Amino acid sequence: MRIIDALLWGEQELKTAQVENPRWDADLLLGHILHQRREQLYLERERLLKAEELDLYQDFIKRRSQREPLQYIVKHQEFMGLDFYVDERVLIPRADSEVLIERVLEYRKSWSTKIELQGLGPQEVGPRIVDLCTGSGALAISIAHYWPEAQVTGTDISSDALQVAQYNSQNLGVNIFWRQGDFLEPIRGETWDIIISNPPYIGRDEYPILSPEVKKEPAIALLAEEDGLAFYHKLALEARSLLNPQGCIFLEIGWQQGEKVSGFFREQGFQVDIYQDYGNRDRVLWVR
Repeated sequence: MRIIDALLWGEQELKTAQVENPRWDADLLLGHILHQRREQLYLERERLLKAEELDLYQDFIKRRSQREPLQYIVKHQEFMGLDFYVDERVLIPRADSEVLIERVLEYRKSWSTKIELQGLGPQEVGPRIVDLCTGSGALAISIAHYWPEAQVTGTDISSDALQVAQYNSQNLGVNIFWRQGDFLEPIRGETWDIIISNPPYIGRDEYPILSPEVKKEPAIALLAEEDGLAFYHKLALEARSLLNPQGCIFLEIGWQQGEKVSGFFREQGFQVDIYQDYGNRDRVLWVR
């Protein structure tokens, strides 16, 4: 089969399965197999595919037709300019989560803790940062990459997720301390300069209407009690015991949760700012 015929077939299969952007996905999947950019496929559209290339492409199209996320098929997702390995063990990093990293890096400009080292003068001391519910490690690793002085720890209840996160940190050349445990359990008894988290925040009533692709992602990384607010409520109640005196928290939230989650923290005496994502929806809280 020629490349162009395979692309047209793949597009039609995905269209029949009601996949959004079927042509784009068909092109990307074949490009991934052939290690070619999309435009190169069309420059070589008359080229005949090898039998093994066509077999793999047909398998990929079948999986995508069953609404398996594209990122799980190609095993990677870009986030903050970095290439992360992802599979069915972890939530797929979203572009909206980059807003949280951008806010942390903006906060870095005001970070001024230094120590005197003999013969070297004043040296910056990075903050102690913990990423709760780290999943693929995208948040923790991005911060460690762009703020090398920071001492970053990532936690997750899932040992499978931590295996993916550890692989990503090694592959991207950053040093992260990983801990397994349920939400706040791994960090109790310690204080932190910055806590970040993209916790589960989908309510059980909302879950049935999610896209088939999202339902292929780990439910443990999506679902939370109290209409999706349980993790925020718990953190608000314990935040003072987990933060250093000038410490702060950056949280990703559902776009309709800003006021409710802010209320949890304001009730405990914190100040809260809300930042919007690229679609101008509430997405990140800064708590201090």
